[in-house]
Amino acid sequence: MKQLMFALIVITMMLPAAFAQEISFGTPAVQTVKIQIDESGNAHVTHTIKESRSAQHLTVISNDFANLKIYDENGNSAEYAETGGEKMGLLILPSEDDVIVEYDLEDAVTQTGKLWSWNYYYLASTIFYLPEGTSLIFANSNPVLLNTVDGVRCHGCLLKLEYELQSDEKVQQITWEDKTFDVRVLTTGQTSELKFDQPNKMISIDILEKDQYVTLAIPKELLWNPYEVFLNEKKVLKHEFYQTEDLVWLNFKPNETGTVSIIGVSAVPEFPLATVLVLGAAMLVVAKLSGRFSRR
Repeated sequence: MKQLMFALIVITMMLPAAFAQEISFGTPAVQTVKIQIDESGNAHVTHTIKESRSAQHLTVISNDFANLKIYDENGNSAEYAETGGEKMGLLILPSEDDVIVEYDLEDAVTQTGKLWSWNYYYLASTIFYLPEGTSLIFANSNPVLLNTVDGVRCHGCLLKLEYELQSDEKVQQITWEDKTFDVRVLTTGQTSELKFDQPNKMISIDILEKDQYVTLAIPKELLWNPYEVFLNEKKVLKHEFYQTEDLVWLNFKPNETGTVSIIGVSAVPEFPLATVLVLGAAMLVVAKLSGRFSRR
């Protein structure tokens, strides 16, 4: 085992640097990766490599790893060798069992303000598990509500992962006539109170910090989707990324400060669009039946 490791290292050192960065031994590992992130931004990485009769090669996610462990699915030591290159590689020797490779990456995720982020690139299917208390994450700026999934999987995997620990969530109340509606507001920056304009079917909010994620959970009875979102009267990209029978989750990230206007298709106390469509269909059926009876 030691002789094999030594031979591989010597061969790598003798090659020109540019060529050595690309050299690999064995076939690419058939693997899945699981990453558990803790509250300090440290990551525990687990590669699960499928059993194979031939040697398989994998590259570590980062050379700055610690606490390397390599064993088979039964807990026994697995045979492997280290290979050189720009990133360290591991040659997993033929095995009748799946092989597990584990290590830790300190400070894999960095914090800027309230937001934690990781620009992750690794050519294998990867599942991320976020710290306890994380309710909303952003995968390449696309929001994902974690209370609907256990983790986030990416294939490929080129991902900008962003999240906020213990999101700054507020419940703002909007009152119209005798009804009160709770709107949940999650932000990574400062915003104003919500304003409701019933005649124009619109909710507005002032954005006091640019390039910050803003997420609203809007009761459908208050403002029915789909929505159009404008920042200082310019249309902006938005995500209606999750909805229940009663709520719509809406997210946007303004690139400047100003007033964001959210315009729906109907507002309290109007009939929601779905109700209007159902009533319209019912009236059409009644009209057709009436026409049939009138011809008899």
